[in-house]
Amino acid sequence: MTIQLDGFSLSLSDVARVAAGGAEVVLTEEAKQRVDEARALVDRHAQGEAPVYGVNTGFGYLARVRVPKDDLAQLQLN
Repeated sequence: MTIQLDGFSLSLSDVARVAAGGAEVVLTEEAKQRVDEARALVDRHAQGEAPVYGVNTGFGYLARVRVPKDDLAQLQLN
């Protein structure tokens, strides 16, 4: 069985099937497009001057600390 993730129709029984190893998961083309669009939006904000929590700033106590643009990819990996 294949569960298609479209961003709208995932049910608890679908999640249970996947967790039990009884289903494969694929993204629909529309969902992939929305992910790409969201990624582009985050990238634009990350490169901008406005602080965006956890995207181009630290977390928690460090939320007011701007992360240098050269370190943003490492921030997201961390």
